[in-house]
Amino acid sequence: MEKVTASKIKKPMSKTKLKKTIKNVVCRPDPLNWLIASDEEACEVIQVLRKYSVVIPKFKKPHWNDIKCIPKEKRTKPPPIQKVEGLLFGLSECQDSIQESSCSGILIEATVNPKLLVEPIIDLCCTKSIPYLCMKDLRKTTAEAFGIPTSCLGLKNDCILDIQLVIQNIYKKHEIIHKSLPLANESTYNEEIPMDTVEPCNAVSISKEMCKENQCITYLYRSSKKERVFIPNGTQNQNATNKFSGQNFIKFEEDNKNMNKKAYKNMILKRVTSNPKRVKLKES
Repeated sequence: MEKVTASKIKKPMSKTKLKKTIKNVVCRPDPLNWLIASDEEACEVIQVLRKYSVVIPKFKKPHWNDIKCIPKEKRTKPPPIQKVEGLLFGLSECQDSIQESSCSGILIEATVNPKLLVEPIIDLCCTKSIPYLCMKDLRKTTAEAFGIPTSCLGLKNDCILDIQLVIQNIYKKHEIIHKSLPLANESTYNEEIPMDTVEPCNAVSISKEMCKENQCITYLYRSSKKERVFIPNGTQNQNATNKFSGQNFIKFEEDNKNMNKKAYKNMILKRVTSNPKRVKLKES
């Protein structure tokens, strides 16, 4: 007798290997200015933050076999950590304080992934003219000093003035360097600008006209759905008759160009590849 081979079972789409694909993603044309602090500036900020460090009590989490018979209300809980007045932890708290104009400075993790989480806060800081700074290992320093690892650390108004002065001085120095840089083409924008590679320039050499031209663009918001952000002028178009300029052609009068029109940048199309190894990363 001949051997009977079993038919191959087709695997569903979810069980097959992930293929590397390329996707087109529409991105904003104006890149955000990531003011990344140098190593010396980051050490200066960390030294000031450690002055307000809190004693974190040690807590050994008991094994599940020891507490599974105990009710949830009677189980041992970790001791509460003392909070520092004037500090804001987390993205939502910092975003609310910036909108309420009750924030005087922001520290952001430079290696946050994805960066889309922090971009709205940087955008709000630019519109509200609040000094901000991106520094590496912010989560590590906040966990060691305050017991709360966070990617966004905010400062309240009129609180912890020595940290505010350090952030403001570094922000002003980086802002002058960023304004003096030439504008790049739309296709060659870089999201990050390492400040170590840029030569510092004198503040006196920058004219007031250059500062006015490179000021941040303020965004317009509407208070209700019935309102419009841009209210057009109430001008009436005059329907003028076109005159003939010959037997075979029609003459079109040139419209007067309105110089007060607002121009918008075109969106950029980026090609993003998927990560086929993400399943392995989750399992590990």
